[in-house]
Amino acid sequence: MIQTTFKTYSFFLGIAALVLFQLSCSVSNKKKREVFTIATYDDVKDWDPATAFSLEVLPMANIYEPLLWYDAGSNPPRFVPALATEYYRSEDGLSWTFKLRENVFFHDGEPFDASSVKYVVDRNKTLNRGPSYIWSSVANIVVDNKYQISFTLDEPVPLDRIVSSQYGAWLYSPALVVSDISASQQVLASGTGPYKLKEWEQNSHILLEKNDNYWGGWEKNHFKEVIIKVVSEASTRLQMLKRGLADFAVLIPAHLLKGISQDSSLTISDYDSWINHFYLLNTKKFPTNNLWVRRAIASSFNRDILVDHIYSGTATKAIGLLPQRLPLVSPPDSVIEYSIEKARLFLEKAGEPLERELELSYVSTSEEYRLTSLMMLDNLRKIGIKLRLKPGLWTANWDKAKNLETAPNIISMAWWPTLSSPSDWFYGLYKTEKEPLFNLAYYSDSAVDSLIDLAWVNESINPEMAADIYKQVQNILIDDCVAIPAVDLNIRSVYRFDIIGLKNNPAYSSLAIYGLQRRP
Repeated sequence: MIQTTFKTYSFFLGIAALVLFQLSCSVSNKKKREVFTIATYDDVKDWDPATAFSLEVLPMANIYEPLLWYDAGSNPPRFVPALATEYYRSEDGLSWTFKLRENVFFHDGEPFDASSVKYVVDRNKTLNRGPSYIWSSVANIVVDNKYQISFTLDEPVPLDRIVSSQYGAWLYSPALVVSDISASQQVLASGTGPYKLKEWEQNSHILLEKNDNYWGGWEKNHFKEVIIKVVSEASTRLQMLKRGLADFAVLIPAHLLKGISQDSSLTISDYDSWINHFYLLNTKKFPTNNLWVRRAIASSFNRDILVDHIYSGTATKAIGLLPQRLPLVSPPDSVIEYSIEKARLFLEKAGEPLERELELSYVSTSEEYRLTSLMMLDNLRKIGIKLRLKPGLWTANWDKAKNLETAPNIISMAWWPTLSSPSDWFYGLYKTEKEPLFNLAYYSDSAVDSLIDLAWVNESINPEMAADIYKQVQNILIDDCVAIPAVDLNIRSVYRFDIIGLKNNPAYSSLAIYGLQRRP
C-alpha cells in the first residue's frame, strides 16, 4: 500500500513537473515573441541626438522623431506627418510654418510643443557640429502658439528635407542636457519615439523598451523590447541568425550568404538605396596632390569587375559621384574608365617618381571593401605605384583622416544621405571646410562652393536649374579627380523568416522597428 501510494505520488510529481516545464516554455516563447534582437558590428559612439551619425541611427531612429518623415519608397515619394501634422511655405520660400502634433510627451514626461522644437533647433545651431549643420540656414524661429512654430530662412532652401533628416533633425526633451554622454549618463536619452532607452552596456548591448505613452499607439502586435547586440564578426552574426539568437543582422557580406538561399529559416531581401561606395583622393598630401597621379590611380580602378566578382549582384556600377536613383541626379558627361595603358601615361605626365608608398584606408568589417582594396593594390602595382593597405574600424580611420599628417592618400567611403538631395554629398564631402569633418579629400574650390550653394537654394523654387548645376559640379569634381566612383549599393537585409513588416525606404539607412511584427 505504501509502495503504491509512493508510485502514485511520484506519478503526479512527474505530471506536475511536465506541466510546469510546458508553462515555462510557453512563457519563454511568449517572451521571445515580444523581443526583437539585432546583431550589429559596432557600438554607439555618440548619444547626443544633435551630433550623432553612422551606427547611432539604429537605436536613435527608434527613440527620437523628426517633424516629418520622407517616404522615398512611395510612388511618388512624399513627406508624411511625424511630429508635425501640417506645414506651409511662403511664396518666396523664406518662411515655413509647422503645425505640431498635440498631446505628445517625451520619455521623461516633459510635453512636446513649439518651445521644445525651438530649444532643439537653437541648440543645434549653436553646436554647429556634425549633422547639426543642417540648421545653419535658419535665421529666426518664432513660437506662434503652443502647437505652431515658424522658421525664417536666410535663403530659400528646401526646409522640408531638413526637418525629415535621419541625422541632426531628431527632436529631444529640453530637459535632456547632453554633453559627453557616458554609460552613467545614458538614462538621459529622451525622445518621443516608440521605444525608449532602458540599458546600455558599452561594447556589449543596448536595450530598448516599449514607450507605453507613444502617440502612435500599440494596437498591433509590436515588439515590447529591442536588444541590439554588438558582435564584431560577420560570420558570428550570421550564425546567430541561423540559430534563432538574433532576428536581424547588420552588414553580412555577400560571400557569406552564398549557398544559403535554400535556408528556410532566413529571409534575404535586396532593396534600392541611396548609398554609394567611392574612394576619396587626398588633394593636399603628396603625391596625390598631383592631378596626374590622381588620374593615374582612377584609370587603374576597374569598376567592371566589382558588381559580379566582389559585390555578387548587391550593387550596380557607379557612373558618377552620386547614386543614380537619387532625385535631381543626371549622369556626368564622362568618368575616367579603367585602362592600365592610360594610367601609365597619366603617371608619366605627373613628372616625378613615386618612391614613397601610398596609404589606402578602408573599413575592416567589410569584405567587399577588403577585396576592392586588394584589386587596387594589384592594379597600381602594374603601373609602378606601391600601396599600403590600412584596414580599421570606421571611427579610427575617420579620426586619422581628419588630421592631414596622419591622413591616408586614399580612403574608402560609403555615404548614407542625411538629406534626399545631391547637396548632402556635395556639402558633406566636397565643400570647403575650415576643419576637416567629411571632406577627407581636403578639396577646396571657391567656384564649386558657390555652385553648390546656388543649386541648394534653387532646389525648391527651380529644381530643373538645380539639377543642371549639380551636374556641373559633378563634372568639375570628376575632372579634378577628387574621388573615384565604385558602386551604387543595394540594401541587403538578412533576417529571420518569421519577421514581417520590413519596408524599403531609400531615404533612411535605419530600421523602423515599430513597423515590424513576428509572424503568427
